[in-house]
Amino acid sequence: MIDSRLKQLKHSEDLFSGINMLLFGDLMQLPPVRGNQVFDQPLRLPPETHLWPLFTLVELTENMRQQGNASFVDILNALMIGELQSEHFVELISKVNTCRLATGEFFIEKALRIYLTNQQANDHNQAVLEHFRAKGTTMFKIKSQDKLLDATRNAKNIDIDTIIPSDINKTGGMPQTLEIFVGVKIMLRFNVDVGKGLVNGAIGYITEIIWPCFRRTQIYETDIPSVRVDFANEGIHIIHPKSVQFPAKLNYGTAERRMPMVLSCTSTVYKMQGSTVDYAVIDLGLKHFAAGQAYVALSRIRSLDGLQIEELDCAK
Repeated sequence: MIDSRLKQLKHSEDLFSGINMLLFGDLMQLPPVRGNQVFDQPLRLPPETHLWPLFTLVELTENMRQQGNASFVDILNALMIGELQSEHFVELISKVNTCRLATGEFFIEKALRIYLTNQQANDHNQAVLEHFRAKGTTMFKIKSQDKLLDATRNAKNIDIDTIIPSDINKTGGMPQTLEIFVGVKIMLRFNVDVGKGLVNGAIGYITEIIWPCFRRTQIYETDIPSVRVDFANEGIHIIHPKSVQFPAKLNYGTAERRMPMVLSCTSTVYKMQGSTVDYAVIDLGLKHFAAGQAYVALSRIRSLDGLQIEELDCAK
């Protein structure tokens, strides 16, 4: 589509109208959910020129995230192409937590858990909430503000909840309800300020909840606060509620949901693509279902010192 549009604009039949195109990405990471790899020719365009082979590959070989951790980089490079050696497995096995009780930086209140399925992630998020609830932590339940923007049908007497998708993947990644409190870990699901590192996937701790209209606490269930978040290396920043748009069910048009962020006591491997963390507990067990999941999960961490493995199946 870009090639075609540029040819129209520049009145040229040259590839991309002669304009240099730079594509950046990690081809060893996971393809889009229910999608194809970028280098696959789209099925709907079989007679078109297959553009991908016309590009020249320039491989970036200096590892920045794990810089200075040669043994970890060696493991990741081998895992990336499916050539782990016995010494690599020995190193990974040494990181398995056999007692199942995480302590220190890997305690339930601290390190992020990276799981393979949404159900595992949801179960752990609930476990973290119950842990803090048992400690007497003051928690607030936030309900998203949903509305219909561009209705294509008469929605005058329609309950908005009946036409909003229940699948979070169909609502811009934003949940309908969210429990938050000071100290909980959250993840941005949108870009706030790329220059400051506040991008989709950035993770931090809430240090303050700022309610609208100078309120000292939540009064209405529909109150959606701003939050002050400590993003570690990126500093402390105020994150304001964000609105996302998506198709409503039953062809009712475009809906909008307003919500500040999502919980990130845990995350799936898919959602972690692009993120970096100092400490994480990772599941590398039986629930692996796609090539590349182990590589993506492990490569989110800066060093082996920040890794703990909850379950490891070497056959996977």
